[in-house]
Amino acid sequence: MNLGNRIADLRKRKKWTQNDLANKIFVTDKTISSWESNRTEPGLETLVKLSELLDCSTSYLIYGDIKKNDIETEIKIKISKEEFQKIEIFMQQHAQFLKNSNQMDTYYQPTYRKFLKDDQEMINEWLRIGIRGNKKILNYKNWYNNMYCDEYEVEIDNEENLDKIFKILGLEKITVVHKIRSTYFYLNKYEIALDYVENLGYFIEIEVKKYDESAVKEYDKLLKLAKDLNLNLDHMDKRGYPYHLIYRSK
Repeated sequence: MNLGNRIADLRKRKKWTQNDLANKIFVTDKTISSWESNRTEPGLETLVKLSELLDCSTSYLIYGDIKKNDIETEIKIKISKEEFQKIEIFMQQHAQFLKNSNQMDTYYQPTYRKFLKDDQEMINEWLRIGIRGNKKILNYKNWYNNMYCDEYEVEIDNEENLDKIFKILGLEKITVVHKIRSTYFYLNKYEIALDYVENLGYFIEIEVKKYDESAVKEYDKLLKLAKDLNLNLDHMDKRGYPYHLIYRSK
């Protein structure tokens, strides 16, 4: 299945006509037809808008492989404000800007599983509700050796009922992460997010969006890319924003 086929398939799942989608993204139905027949392709900024409307990742539209594998490979590194500003300038000059976003993520865990102390083994599973514009997304991640993870997402249309389900299942709210994020597409392969996290500071997150090799080999490439960007791998964060916020509050 190619890009045009994926756009057509996702549009039909929404039960939209080509004209319906065209009106939502401010193009003509002839443009949609041209994309779906693979005569032309939308630009990257338009692909971002399409992914939001069609409820999929940009990488799925482009490559079609990430959604199939449900795997995420990424690294996150804590940086100073000065490093943040330098990388931001570099990205503006050498990468494709995608979007700015103000994100609020609420994390949950079962009442019988608590976060461990800082010098003990980390917990590898996360369940969160994230606010992305006017959407609320339920996201689950399960990490393997801090290198890559299974990831599953679904949009929430009734948060009140979900809260009731969480209570029945013994899930409790453990922390809220508020971050301001700028996202870039780099080297036609990586999504790079520059984050300012309230009460934690500045971070860079680099995620593989096109898999040419196994997740483990792609992780090695991430480390090399981080070095090429003059990032200090000693400052790599393997615990995540929720852990740090909880630990700081103790």
